[in-house]
Amino acid sequence: MHSVISEDFAPLAEALEARAAEEENYSAQLAIYHRGELVLSHSVGEHLSGDGLTCIFSCTKGLSALVIALLIQDGLLDPTAPIGTYWPEFAIGGKEKLSVGEVLSHQAGVLGVPGGVPSEVLLNSAEYAKVLASMPSIWPLGQNIVGYHAITMGVLMEELVRRVTGEELKDVYEKRIRGPLGVDAYIGHGPEIEPRYRDVLPAADQAPAFMDPFSPTGLSVNSTSGFALESGPVYNWHELANSAQVRHLGPASMGGVANAEALAGIYAASFGAVPALGVSKGLLSADTWAQVSTELVYGPDRTNGLLQAFAVGFMKATARNDYGSIFAYGHDGANSSLAFADPAYQLGFGFIPSRNEGPKDISTGVKLSQLARQLILAKGAK
Repeated sequence: MHSVISEDFAPLAEALEARAAEEENYSAQLAIYHRGELVLSHSVGEHLSGDGLTCIFSCTKGLSALVIALLIQDGLLDPTAPIGTYWPEFAIGGKEKLSVGEVLSHQAGVLGVPGGVPSEVLLNSAEYAKVLASMPSIWPLGQNIVGYHAITMGVLMEELVRRVTGEELKDVYEKRIRGPLGVDAYIGHGPEIEPRYRDVLPAADQAPAFMDPFSPTGLSVNSTSGFALESGPVYNWHELANSAQVRHLGPASMGGVANAEALAGIYAASFGAVPALGVSKGLLSADTWAQVSTELVYGPDRTNGLLQAFAVGFMKATARNDYGSIFAYGHDGANSSLAFADPAYQLGFGFIPSRNEGPKDISTGVKLSQLARQLILAKGAK
């Protein structure tokens, strides 16, 4: 990232500096595109300074959802169509009632496998997709029940992309999004990126906690088996992210590697022109981004009890997670990262800290996004 601080958005840089002063060794990146122009690109702390990249966890789901959106725009996927239209094997045990949109908005109830799955399945989404297809939902369908599919959402998206393109999701992403834009946001990367990778750090207050492996939360994170990697068994999310094996594979659910400027640029380019990235019009038409960002489900999440809202692969803002307008679409990540587009404010936003912030009423990323909107409104009112 190169440092950019425009006068109108300087208060955001000041707010990030103030946040860094609250915590020893705090490090983070923040980037803002407004009306297609990079107006802020700023980092604090040493860990994520310079050209550093790090894992973005479930912000990867948002990038993957952009691939799904392109396929919808191409006419290859219809979010209102029954899931069996594209994946007949999945449409069994009542799941035939599900639409593609319902599956991709965390309503399918295939959070994971009781007892977990071995690493050769966990890290092979084509094989994991077969397992999920054979399973019944763990809750009644058609009742707007939402539960966060922490790992399996990536599997579901990857399989749908295979079904309609014959390609891997990460390859479509590279060919149609990352490559043309030339930005540092990868879903799967080669060894040339390794010197720039910065480990995700453990949360400052991280402590062992019991997780029932047969609970919805336990299912969703494969907690019974952990993650058996080439480097040895892994049970913590930050250790999983720091595995080169996982990062090179690039699972669509949580394996992306990026900096904040790249995330902000991708989301800005998703709906509008970004001349510096060679984008003369948005990657998605107004009709497409409106379709894929329309809220499909809202309610208490079965895995964590929090109020959640989802669109076609994207996380939507809520009163609890007030990161953007009703038109905003994006995703957050387990390291407290946040990236989204907000066409109402002509905003592309990316924020990546070096570690999860732990339980907070309002995360730093959300606070900064709120300040960004306030600055834009104040500027427009002058």
